[in-house]
Amino acid sequence: MGEGDNSFFFPFGTGGKNMVTDSVIYIFDSFMLTPDSKSGTDFFVMRKTLCLLAALALSSLSNAASFSLDLSPTGGGAQNTVSLDGITPQDIFGYETDVWHGTITKSALSGQVSLNDGSLGLQLGGVADVGKGNFAGLKFDMPSGVASAKMSFTITYTSAWGAANFNCDYTCNVYGFTAEGTSTVIGTWSLQNAKASLTQNEPVDVSFDLQLDPDANYSSFGLIFNNTRVANAGGMGCEISNILISGEAVPEPATASLGLLGLGALLLRRRRN
Repeated sequence: MGEGDNSFFFPFGTGGKNMVTDSVIYIFDSFMLTPDSKSGTDFFVMRKTLCLLAALALSSLSNAASFSLDLSPTGGGAQNTVSLDGITPQDIFGYETDVWHGTITKSALSGQVSLNDGSLGLQLGGVADVGKGNFAGLKFDMPSGVASAKMSFTITYTSAWGAANFNCDYTCNVYGFTAEGTSTVIGTWSLQNAKASLTQNEPVDVSFDLQLDPDANYSSFGLIFNNTRVANAGGMGCEISNILISGEAVPEPATASLGLLGLGALLLRRRRN
């Protein structure tokens, strides 16, 4: 507290470099309390209480809160739609949030995309054209103020048929979308020649970081899994489960400031009564 006035100051300067700190200081500096007929002690305690609230708010804002999103299918969804282009990021942006969609590139591949409760099944037969395959996609949201995040899942090679050297790649791309639908790849994973790289019925855990641009204003997110035929006849299938997005999110400064303003108003009302 300053000498001889009714304003507040904090014993640390921000110089306009910390928006969160400056916003909280601004709110509490706006409480120009005037002594009344009561003793100055109440006034002093009230100002100390408000300063304490501000300090607690700054402490909470500096600590990110952990979050985890389970994106595994819950059954149902749109399946087996023939699409020569697979699923595009623009398709994902137009989907209903949290509803999985699957596409195949030929009607002969019908049934090779499955959205079961807890897992995504992606099979691919040799009838697929080289360079094409089956796809599954999802649109989802993340908490606001995400500071860091990663994607993780488990992939299990479950079946194979035909030529032993059937060659198929599995990939996953994660996208951030602007409100207009412009997409940016914020994370990617690829497994080449999955039939040779995986051991049948032995799950493999995958995890990769998402590269979030702090200056981007993402309105939603999406992901696409696909398996693409590279060469040779035959086929294989994998189950993808435990699809999670996890990370750290920082509370929005505006939300914390409004809460503090409300607390301060309640304290002022109690004092006047």
